[in-house]
Amino acid sequence: MLNEFRQDIVSGDWVLISTERAKKPSPQETTKHSQLYQDKETCPFEDPQRSDHRDPILVYNKGQKVVWEKESAREWTTQVVKNKYPALADGFCVPPRNIGPFLVADGFGFHELVITRDHDKSFAQFTDEETAEVLRVYKDRYNSISQDECGDYVLIFHNHGFFAGATVYHNHSQILSMPIIPPGILKNIKGAKEFFERTGEKIHEMLLEWEADQNKRIIYENEKFIALCPFVSRTPYEVRIFPKKKNSNFGDTKDEDFMLLAEILNKTLKKLYVALNNPDYTFFVHTSPIKKDSSGLYDFYHWHIEIMPRFSIAAGMELGTNVFVNTVDPDEAAKLLRETNL
Repeated sequence: MLNEFRQDIVSGDWVLISTERAKKPSPQETTKHSQLYQDKETCPFEDPQRSDHRDPILVYNKGQKVVWEKESAREWTTQVVKNKYPALADGFCVPPRNIGPFLVADGFGFHELVITRDHDKSFAQFTDEETAEVLRVYKDRYNSISQDECGDYVLIFHNHGFFAGATVYHNHSQILSMPIIPPGILKNIKGAKEFFERTGEKIHEMLLEWEADQNKRIIYENEKFIALCPFVSRTPYEVRIFPKKKNSNFGDTKDEDFMLLAEILNKTLKKLYVALNNPDYTFFVHTSPIKKDSSGLYDFYHWHIEIMPRFSIAAGMELGTNVFVNTVDPDEAAKLLRETNL
């Protein structure tokens, strides 16, 4: 039995690893993406334009960017459209303002959907080529949205399953830009800089070297990327995928690296699918803010993909203390995933 608090060296956040807690009764043994199932006839993403989405912002067909033409509307494998129900609205760029003691910024920004063609295929069923196409679409839209003078941060994420927050069965991801830098991101960046000032070491490079020396939590690696269960995992079977060569911004990823990134992301998601019986999960791309930083602060960051399986909802301890409780030892989680045959 493992029962200990661990502090994240980058953010300073605490996590409680409590394997005894796994014995607590749960209303569901596992969550099922199939609970969301919709047939093609009622699916809003099977033919987005017939479901009142506007013409796509970006279209790919079998790995190639194509020009959208209504008469060949079905010749696509990935398309990007505006979200019909956006969290952020179109509007003019207005500086933040004070209302009494509070700072307020208007909720303007981009909110887009990245929709893949096949109704019944999730990432765990994708080929490396199909995943690489989606990743290239992410980069294309990330770099385009980053040109907007109002935006400070772009978030790319994918929800798989009801307990991850998905409301539509058909595979899709979301891209948002916002006029603020999320506090968690800024805290991580500042934490990395403070670590360098104390030790003279780049924190993410040091952590990857330490994980390689430990050789307990690495799931898989290839020439360019490494997948591991963090020592301070917030959820059971949390996985992070890092570029081996330091790069603070996802938008700077080289095109020739996307097949290797697709390979490791695919392999990780397939292992989760097999080992945990298709769990609900969220993955997101954590990257540095988009605006240039003359102080060099953002250079201390290391972009990565975080995959967080969703087995439960936040309860009193998490909500009351902001301390995550993880019921699976990350060493054991990595061992299970590493040894899962595909």
